[in-house]
Amino acid sequence: MTVTIDTFIKQSCLRNSDNAALRFKFQGVWTDMSYGSLWTLSDRIAAGLIKNGFQPADHAAIIAPSSPNWVATYLGILKAGGVVVPIDKELKQGELRHILADCDATIVFTEQAYLDVLLEVIDEIPAISHCVLLNEQTTAQSSEEIASTVSRLHEEFTLLCNDHKLSLPNGTTIEGLIARLQRLSGTLNPTKPSKKVRNPYDSIETLRERFITAGKLLNYTDFCHEAPLPCNPRKSEDTAVILYTSGTTGRSKGAMLSHDNIVSNIQTAVRHFNLTDAISTLSFLPINHVFEQVCGVLLPLSLGGTVTFCESLKKLGDNLAEVKPNFFLAVPAVYRLLLDRIMKSIGAKKLSTVLFNFSMTRPIVTAKIKQAFGSGTIFVSGGAALDPAIVLGMNRLGLMIYQGYGITETSPIISAEQPRLRLAGTVGKVMDGIQISIDSPNNDGVGEILVKGPNVMQGYYKNPTATAEVLHDGWYRTGDLGRVDHNAMLSICGRLKNLIVTPNGKNVYPEEVEQELLKSPYIAEVMVYGHSVGPAVEEVHAVIYPSQEAIEEYCVEVGKESCTDAELELLLRNEVQNVCKELADYKKVRKFTIRNEEFPKTTTRKIKRYIVEASISTR
Repeated sequence: MTVTIDTFIKQSCLRNSDNAALRFKFQGVWTDMSYGSLWTLSDRIAAGLIKNGFQPADHAAIIAPSSPNWVATYLGILKAGGVVVPIDKELKQGELRHILADCDATIVFTEQAYLDVLLEVIDEIPAISHCVLLNEQTTAQSSEEIASTVSRLHEEFTLLCNDHKLSLPNGTTIEGLIARLQRLSGTLNPTKPSKKVRNPYDSIETLRERFITAGKLLNYTDFCHEAPLPCNPRKSEDTAVILYTSGTTGRSKGAMLSHDNIVSNIQTAVRHFNLTDAISTLSFLPINHVFEQVCGVLLPLSLGGTVTFCESLKKLGDNLAEVKPNFFLAVPAVYRLLLDRIMKSIGAKKLSTVLFNFSMTRPIVTAKIKQAFGSGTIFVSGGAALDPAIVLGMNRLGLMIYQGYGITETSPIISAEQPRLRLAGTVGKVMDGIQISIDSPNNDGVGEILVKGPNVMQGYYKNPTATAEVLHDGWYRTGDLGRVDHNAMLSICGRLKNLIVTPNGKNVYPEEVEQELLKSPYIAEVMVYGHSVGPAVEEVHAVIYPSQEAIEEYCVEVGKESCTDAELELLLRNEVQNVCKELADYKKVRKFTIRNEEFPKTTTRKIKRYIVEASISTR
C-alpha cells in the first residue's frame, strides 16, 4: 500500500476528529484547531490550488512563521499532488531570489509582513502565477484595532486642547498626523486595490497594485475552495518536499525528500522514543527546518497528539510553564540559555543556593523546577553538538535531555539517545533500519560518517554534480566526523571541512575547542578555525563575541563604568587560558580576535563559517 505524508496524517485526523491538533495564542487566549478542522481546511486549500491550475508534481513554496494555516497549507499542497518548498522567512533578498528561481514554484504562500520583499523577487520570476496571504484576517483585525485606537487618540487630543485652551496653530501638525493615521488604517484588505492616491515613486506600492489588478495577489479566504478532490496520483517514492539546506558553507541546495523518506523516519522515531497519542509538544523552532517540521509537527500529528505554537522565543519560558509539553525539541544554544537562566534564578536566592548545593536537600529545589516544566518531559537536542556540561547541569535540575543526530538530507534523524540508553557526549544508537559506516577511520576510530537507509534523500534538486559528490550506491556522505564505541553508541567529533591539522600533525576538531570556550561566562559566541602557518599546517585561532551582559556585570564588580579595549582583551585572554587548561597543548587557542556583533547564523543557530572566514585572514 502506498503511504504518502497526507494519507499518513489522514488516519490520525479521522480517528481524532474532535481532539485538539494545533494550539495557538490569539489575543492572550490559547485557541485550539481540531483534527477535523485541520483536515477540512487542508481540503479547501487543495481544492483552491487545483482551481487555480495547480497540477500533480507542481511545486508550491511557503514563506511564513509557524501557524495552523502553515500546517494546513503544507497538507493541502500534498493533497493536491504537489511538492512543498518550505523557505526560511528570514532570508535576505538575494538568497530568497536564488531559492524561488531554483525550486520552480508556481505559487507562493506568505504573510503580510514578508510581502514587500517577496513582491520584488517574484516579479522577476514569471513561473510564479499567484501569491496567497495566509493571515489577511489577522491583518484586518489589527487594522480595525489601529483605527479604533487612532480615533480615541483624536478624541483625547481634542479634549486636551480644549482643557488647556490651546490655539489651533499649535495643534495643526498633530491633527494632521492623526488624520494621516486614520487614512492609513482604513486600508483593511491588502489584496484589494487601494482607494488612496498612489505615490508613483513607490515601487513596492506599484508592484502591489499591479499584482492585485492581475489577480495574482489573493487572500486566504478567497483562495480556499469547496470542491471534491480527485484521487491523488502520488506514490510513496515520489518527492514530497524540497528543503533548502541552511548554507553554513555556501549557497543553499535543495534536498529532495520523498514521502517514504519522511514517513519511515517518523515511524522509526516513534518506536525509538516509545511515543504514544499522549504526546504534547511546544513548537518554537523554525518550521521550515526539517527537525521541527518532521519531529516537532508531523510526528505528533501522526499519533493524535497536540502541537502548541510558542508565542515567541522571549515567551519560551512562560509558554513552557503554561503548556508543560511532554516532548520538547530545541537546539543546544537554547538549552544553554535555559540552564543559565534557571541557575541564575537559583543563585539569586541564598536559601535556594544552599539547598541546591547539597545533594540531600537539592530535591526541594528541583521539585519546583519539575513542577514548572512538567514531570517526565523528554527534552531532545539536535541541530548541533551538545556540550556534556549542559546535559549534566540539566540532569542536576531533574530534567532529562537526550542528544540526537540528524541532517536535512536524512529526513532527519539518524541516531538518538533513549530513555533507558543514554551516555553523555554521544548521540545514542543508530535507529532501526538505518545503517552507518565510518569511512577511513584514524587510530582513534574517527572517520567520516556514511549513512544508508529509507530516510536518505533522493538527491539535490537540479544539481546532479552536488548529488554525485555525496551519494554513492545508496550511501550518503554526511561530511561529519565520528566514531562508534564498543556499546554501538555514536559520537560526533566535528565537520570534515573544519578539521585543523597542527604543525605536529595532530588533528583538532574546532567544535571541541568551542565547547570549552563557551564555558566562560564572558564568551557568548565563538568560532575556532585553522590559521595557515605552512603547507597543509595550521594553528588554532578563534574569533570571540563577548557576552555584553557578563562584561557589564564585571565592570560593576570592579567599580568601572566600562572596559577599555585593552582591558576587555586582557579579561578574555585570561578566560581563554583558563578554559584551555582542560585541553591538550596542541588544541589550545594561540591567538584570538574580538567581534563587536553577533555571528551570522542559520535558522538552527549554527555560525555561517564561510561568511566569517571571508572577513578574516586565515593565512
